[in-house]
Amino acid sequence: MFFLTLLAQVEVEQRGFGLNFNILETNLINILLVGGLVIYLARGYFSRVLGERRRELETRIQEVEERARKAEQDLAEAKRNLSTAEAQAQQILAESRTNAARVRQQILDQAELDIARVRESADRDLQTEQQRILTQVRLKVVRDALARLQQTLPGELNEETQRRLVDQSIQRLG
Repeated sequence: MFFLTLLAQVEVEQRGFGLNFNILETNLINILLVGGLVIYLARGYFSRVLGERRRELETRIQEVEERARKAEQDLAEAKRNLSTAEAQAQQILAESRTNAARVRQQILDQAELDIARVRESADRDLQTEQQRILTQVRLKVVRDALARLQQTLPGELNEETQRRLVDQSIQRLG
């Protein structure tokens, strides 16, 4: 490095202009020159880039705010729809309860009618069965009586009794 510095000083002396490679002497000046040159040349570029970035951020912020407003409107609409749906659900529930009570009462009324019909039918069947049994009992009694009468009558029925029976029958008919 020292050799390069020496070579550069020799050239400067020969030409009159050269670079000073001594870092301690030239570093601060070089940084200031390069920094100033970068700021001067890049000022427009950085201003443009930062401006574009600012506009992009402002646009995004506006979009986000617009989306937030839209979301608030959608939320309000959803809340209105929810309250409407809840009211409809309550109405449907009340109607369902009313209908259920009405159908229950109809079923109970129909069951009572069916029970009454079954009872009437059972009573009729019972009466019919009683009549049939009574008829059978009467027939049996009549048959038994006739059988006894047939056993006892031939010995007790003489001509005198027969005439009397015939006379009584004619009087009843006549």
